[in-house]
Amino acid sequence: MLIFRISLLQKFMHFYFPGMIVGIILLQTAIVAPTLFKKLESKEFSNVIRFLWPKFFLFLIVIGIASLVDLYLHDDPNNIHYAIAGLTTLFAIICYAIIPATNRATDEGNKKRFNLLHKLSVVLTVIILLLNIGFLFV
Repeated sequence: MLIFRISLLQKFMHFYFPGMIVGIILLQTAIVAPTLFKKLESKEFSNVIRFLWPKFFLFLIVIGIASLVDLYLHDDPNNIHYAIAGLTTLFAIICYAIIPATNRATDEGNKKRFNLLHKLSVVLTVIILLLNIGFLFV
């Protein structure tokens, strides 16, 4: 019975990672960030967000890599699933990599550069979200 449960878990494990990614993105963007924005002063909010967002993107990177590894170990992975896991990892890496430039733009008062980098991060995060929702349907 235990072997059957482990086998069943392994068979469907590759669906857990996209679900985790969707849940983490929704939690961070729909609950955590708006709550902090409403409850903290501007300076405090800035400090907390600068601490939180790198961890958010690192977590997405780790789960994206775990998804890729699980697909590799899976019996019959779908190439589209590989693409989704790979793009999730790549886009999260890009978002993580632009954090210092985004913070610098904020510190220097360069609103144009901040807006560009922030929009890039938001768009890539939305794409990650949509790709991982779509994972179930392909």
